[in-house]
Amino acid sequence: MTRLSVIVPVYNVARWIDRCLESLVSQNFPDFEIVCVNDGSTDGSRERLAEWEAGDSRIRVIDQVNRGPSAARNAGICAARGDYVSFLDADDRYLPGACGRIVSALDDTESDVLVFGGRVSPEDAPCPEWLSESLHPRDVTYDAFSMDLLLKEASRPFVWKLALRRGFLLERGVLLDKDLRFGEDQLFCFAVYPRSRRTTLISDELYEYQVVREGSLMSGLRADFGAKMLEHNGVIERILADWDAGGFLRSHAADLVAFALDFSLYDALKLDDDAYRSVAEGLRRILSRYWTEEDVAAMDLPRDVRRMALDACYHADMPARARRALALEHRLRQRGIGSFLRRALQKVGGSA
Repeated sequence: MTRLSVIVPVYNVARWIDRCLESLVSQNFPDFEIVCVNDGSTDGSRERLAEWEAGDSRIRVIDQVNRGPSAARNAGICAARGDYVSFLDADDRYLPGACGRIVSALDDTESDVLVFGGRVSPEDAPCPEWLSESLHPRDVTYDAFSMDLLLKEASRPFVWKLALRRGFLLERGVLLDKDLRFGEDQLFCFAVYPRSRRTTLISDELYEYQVVREGSLMSGLRADFGAKMLEHNGVIERILADWDAGGFLRSHAADLVAFALDFSLYDALKLDDDAYRSVAEGLRRILSRYWTEEDVAAMDLPRDVRRMALDACYHADMPARARRALALEHRLRQRGIGSFLRRALQKVGGSA
């Protein structure tokens, strides 16, 4: 039986696909397969896949009309034959020994989910702090779900950091949301971890991530920050709906509200009034489906998060100056800087 299925979604990456597949076929682990899902490529990628498939029996190519990377990954999951599945983007590479290490870690820990580390390419590319932190998980195993796994560990936001027991995905019916244009990786992480019986993180660098590829969705969204925040609202909407259906929502309400505010509203506080209100009012509509203003007021939340929820979201009328002060206070608390700066923030923001 095949131990590992590496799923590679392919869409117009003729420039990169050879280096990606070379990193796989050169792995020293003998028992794995490579499932390439051609997502309606028009640039010659399909022809390159045909040559690779003809030359290596471990490579299988599946064709579908263009439906996006989530649909491609789902097709790969359904076609996979391995005990475990992992994901490799076609413009990235696995580092030597990655496949063997993935299988040994999952075998040794008997986990449903494995999270591993990586490095950026090129090595001298600017790397944001959050990305560097995300690429370097610590060595730890969770024998039951904890919100720390989502909120304090380097477990998000990329699907390609994960390897999973295929039976777990099929048994729990976990797939990627093919209709979500942005943030599908975040949603997948939030779907996987609370359902996982055991989750292991390892610090091994197994993945080489190309930081930015021109023409990607991420590079396009960077040009319109307000649009990105609205997309974040869509991710929050689906996470809360999934957790409500899965029965996880009620016991983690305060953590979910705090995450939603940090994920969608924190950066929106820095936008102009119209863009801020658009994001804040949208998020309020989503949160209000599950919690009234009174519910949120009764939650055990840090001071800055409470103000973000009640004054900047549920009311959505906070002035720009106060928003900037609140954003700064939130960032300082996240960085662990003490409350000695609060008086300065109050002077900057008036009522802050």
